[in-house]
Amino acid sequence: MQTRTIRYTATVPESIMDELRALAHKKEVPSVNHAILEAVSAYLQEKKVAMYAAAMQEAARDKAFLARTSQCAEDFKYADTEGLEEW
Repeated sequence: MQTRTIRYTATVPESIMDELRALAHKKEVPSVNHAILEAVSAYLQEKKVAMYAAAMQEAARDKAFLARTSQCAEDFKYADTEGLEEW
């Protein structure tokens, strides 16, 4: 399935565009657009990881969450090892 794309205008410093154009001209990146897409994708992934880490830190302070997690681990401690000898 092909990802739907949209056009969006953003304002960036001229120096950044000059650097991106130079990289594209030297074939260090396929295109300016590709470099921007890669940078934005990396930024979004970094933010998702940071948000997940913050959520886990908050969960680690939640006594009810910890109790449920411990109980679940206890409930499945034998089931989690079933079939290991097959691998």
